[in-house]
Amino acid sequence: MNTNAFFRSTMANNFTARKFFKRVANDIESQLKEWHDDIQVTIETWRTYSLCVQQGERTFQVALSKNFVDILQHEAPYALDATLWNGLIKQGLEIQDTEGNYLDIALDFHKYEQQKLA
Repeated sequence: MNTNAFFRSTMANNFTARKFFKRVANDIESQLKEWHDDIQVTIETWRTYSLCVQQGERTFQVALSKNFVDILQHEAPYALDATLWNGLIKQGLEIQDTEGNYLDIALDFHKYEQQKLA
Protein backbone atom coordinates (compact mmCIF):
# COMPACT_ATOMS: atom_id res chain seq x y z
CA MET A 1 0.00 0.00 0.00
CA ASN A 2 1.25 3.49 -0.79
CA THR A 3 0.72 6.73 1.06
CA ASN A 4 1.19 10.39 0.24
CA ALA A 5 2.85 12.39 3.01
CA PHE A 6 1.51 15.72 1.73
CA PHE A 7 -2.11 14.56 1.85
CA ARG A 8 -1.59 12.91 5.23
CA SER A 9 -0.11 16.13 6.61
CA THR A 10 -3.10 18.08 5.29
CA MET A 11 -5.49 15.62 6.95
CA ALA A 12 -3.59 15.79 10.24
CA ASN A 13 -3.88 19.56 10.24
CA ASN A 14 -7.53 19.82 9.18
CA PHE A 15 -9.45 16.75 10.41
CA THR A 16 -11.05 16.36 13.81
CA ALA A 17 -9.41 13.75 16.04
CA ARG A 18 -12.31 11.35 15.41
CA LYS A 19 -12.14 11.69 11.64
CA PHE A 20 -8.35 11.44 11.62
CA PHE A 21 -8.39 8.30 13.80
CA LYS A 22 -10.90 6.68 11.46
CA ARG A 23 -8.75 7.55 8.44
CA VAL A 24 -5.60 6.10 10.01
CA ALA A 25 -7.50 2.99 11.14
CA ASN A 26 -8.84 2.54 7.61
CA ASP A 27 -5.30 2.76 6.24
CA ILE A 28 -4.19 0.09 8.71
CA GLU A 29 -7.15 -2.07 7.73
CA SER A 30 -6.29 -1.71 4.04
CA GLN A 31 -2.71 -2.77 4.70
CA LEU A 32 -3.81 -5.77 6.77
CA LYS A 33 -6.32 -6.88 4.11
CA GLU A 34 -3.53 -6.89 1.51
CA TRP A 35 -1.96 -9.68 3.57
CA HIS A 36 -5.00 -11.59 4.86
CA ASP A 37 -8.52 -12.02 3.53
CA ASP A 38 -9.83 -13.17 6.92
CA ILE A 39 -8.97 -9.98 8.86
CA GLN A 40 -11.84 -8.21 10.62
CA VAL A 41 -11.24 -4.67 11.85
CA THR A 42 -13.50 -2.79 14.24
CA ILE A 43 -13.06 0.91 14.93
CA GLU A 44 -14.62 2.69 17.90
CA THR A 45 -14.51 6.43 18.48
CA TRP A 46 -16.83 7.00 21.37
CA ARG A 47 -15.37 7.20 24.88
CA THR A 48 -12.06 5.71 23.86
CA TYR A 49 -10.59 5.47 20.41
CA SER A 50 -9.93 1.81 19.75
CA LEU A 51 -8.76 -0.34 16.90
CA CYS A 52 -9.60 -4.02 17.19
CA VAL A 53 -8.15 -6.53 14.74
CA GLN A 54 -9.42 -10.09 14.62
CA GLN A 55 -7.51 -12.69 12.68
CA GLY A 56 -9.04 -16.11 13.07
CA GLU A 57 -9.11 -16.87 16.79
CA ARG A 58 -6.65 -14.12 17.70
CA THR A 59 -7.70 -10.61 18.70
CA PHE A 60 -5.46 -7.57 18.94
CA GLN A 61 -6.72 -4.29 20.36
CA VAL A 62 -5.22 -0.86 20.92
CA ALA A 63 -7.24 1.74 22.83
CA LEU A 64 -6.24 5.39 23.21
CA SER A 65 -7.82 8.41 24.81
CA LYS A 66 -9.13 11.19 22.59
CA ASN A 67 -6.57 13.55 24.13
CA PHE A 68 -3.69 11.24 23.25
CA VAL A 69 -5.00 10.82 19.69
CA ASP A 70 -5.18 14.60 19.41
CA ILE A 71 -1.58 14.96 20.65
CA LEU A 72 -0.29 12.35 18.21
CA GLN A 73 -2.26 13.88 15.34
CA HIS A 74 -0.61 17.24 15.84
CA GLU A 75 2.83 15.85 16.68
CA ALA A 76 3.44 14.36 13.23
CA PRO A 77 1.30 13.01 10.36
CA TYR A 78 2.28 9.36 11.00
CA ALA A 79 2.67 9.39 14.81
CA LEU A 80 -0.77 7.83 15.32
CA ASP A 81 -0.04 5.13 12.74
CA ALA A 82 3.24 4.30 14.47
CA THR A 83 1.55 4.08 17.87
CA LEU A 84 -1.23 1.81 16.61
CA TRP A 85 1.11 -0.47 14.63
CA ASN A 86 3.49 -0.72 17.58
CA GLY A 87 0.61 -1.67 19.89
CA LEU A 88 -0.56 -4.39 17.50
CA ILE A 89 2.97 -5.74 16.97
CA LYS A 90 3.65 -5.86 20.74
CA GLN A 91 0.57 -8.05 21.08
CA GLY A 92 1.94 -10.50 18.52
CA LEU A 93 0.48 -9.32 15.21
CA GLU A 94 2.92 -10.35 12.52
CA ILE A 95 3.67 -7.97 9.70
CA GLN A 96 4.75 -9.06 6.26
CA ASP A 97 6.77 -7.59 3.45
CA THR A 98 4.88 -5.07 1.40
CA GLU A 99 5.41 -3.41 -1.95
CA GLY A 100 4.19 0.09 -1.01
CA ASN A 101 5.71 2.81 1.13
CA TYR A 102 3.04 3.13 3.85
CA LEU A 103 4.33 0.62 6.35
CA ASP A 104 7.94 1.71 5.85
CA ILE A 105 6.99 5.30 6.67
CA ALA A 106 4.90 4.39 9.73
CA LEU A 107 7.43 1.99 11.20
CA ASP A 108 10.44 4.17 10.37
CA PHE A 109 8.73 7.04 12.17
CA HIS A 110 8.33 4.83 15.23
CA LYS A 111 12.03 3.86 15.14
CA TYR A 112 12.98 7.54 14.93
CA GLU A 113 10.79 8.36 17.93
CA GLN A 114 12.32 5.50 19.95
CA GLN A 115 15.84 6.76 19.18
CA LYS A 116 14.84 10.30 20.12
CA LEU A 117 13.65 9.10 23.54
CA ALA A 118 16.83 7.12 24.27
